[in-house]
Amino acid sequence: MKRLALLVCLLLVLGGFYYWFMERNPRDMAAEAEITPDHTEAAIPVRLAPVKRMTLPLSFMTIGTIQPIVSIPVTAQVSGVVTKVDVVDGAEVKQDDVLVELDTRLIDAQIQQAQAALARDQANIDKAQRDIDRINKLVAEKVDPLARGPDAQTTLDLAKAALQSDQAALQSLQVQREYYSIRAPIAGRVGTVPVRPGSIIVAGTDASPIVTVNGFDPIYVAVGIPQKMVADLVEDKAQGAARISLTVPGRNDKREGAVTAIDNAANAATGLVTVLATIANSPAVLWPGELVNVEVIFRDQPDVLVVPNVAIRTNQQGSYVYTVDSSLRASLKPVVVARSAQGLSVVSGGLDAGDNVVTDGQLLLSNGALVSVKEAME
Repeated sequence: MKRLALLVCLLLVLGGFYYWFMERNPRDMAAEAEITPDHTEAAIPVRLAPVKRMTLPLSFMTIGTIQPIVSIPVTAQVSGVVTKVDVVDGAEVKQDDVLVELDTRLIDAQIQQAQAALARDQANIDKAQRDIDRINKLVAEKVDPLARGPDAQTTLDLAKAALQSDQAALQSLQVQREYYSIRAPIAGRVGTVPVRPGSIIVAGTDASPIVTVNGFDPIYVAVGIPQKMVADLVEDKAQGAARISLTVPGRNDKREGAVTAIDNAANAATGLVTVLATIANSPAVLWPGELVNVEVIFRDQPDVLVVPNVAIRTNQQGSYVYTVDSSLRASLKPVVVARSAQGLSVVSGGLDAGDNVVTDGQLLLSNGALVSVKEAME
């Protein structure tokens, strides 16, 4: 009986312990274990960039169109049948390269006929000169004092005049013979050539061009600028400062050229004035008709205070930036943005060169917030 009583007591003790450990102890521990509040301020990650003083072009961005400086439609000066096409569609050509050849059999025959006429004229001259020499001899020997020397001289003069006339006719035919080889008037690139051997080409002002040759190097970029900017551009062009910079489509390649011409009238529909700049295009990467992003640069403005465009934020009071001091605290500073160019904004108000402005992470910031620098940006 004693053993049984001890066993029952032992089971009761174990059961009570189990109940306390599995049911009551977790709740008591949860109630007693208070989480100590963390009073450490969380730093907001940001990226920074320095405020700089630098020379920045006074410019604006727009869209430009590539245009050839020279574009010549090539027409035939004589009519004829095409015997050979010496150029392929879109080929690059040099000045005086042969593009198309015409049938020259008729003109060659006419040249031979003119050459024969010259030989005849020379023979007549030789004969007239011999006659004069004979008459002069007879007159000198008084054998035939009545010999007609003046008539012989007239015959010689007529023969010489005929020779000059036939020489001019031959030269005219030889010039026309050159027209049967149609040549490139300038260096550049041809378009599609619509004629083929056997095609009939008709000369005349109303005739369709055989091909058009566009000059490629140098080349124009044409842009329209607001008429209110024309006076400044004219002044800067006179000083040699005005220029246009463009990015080659599909490449990270910039080309720049001086402003060459400003149109003499504004477009009444758009209020824009066309400006042309001459751009080097060797190798040829700019094509007539292309649209390109351009920067019209009036002049360089020295010693301006700039920040990256991404640092500028806007609220109801205007533009502002966040600066970060040596204690890594953010400060909101209002700024006035004068203009933007090349990813930078010219600013004034409360900033100095060397200050650090926030370029990423502004949405989480407030005045006096603690920050951590993720990455410095130049």
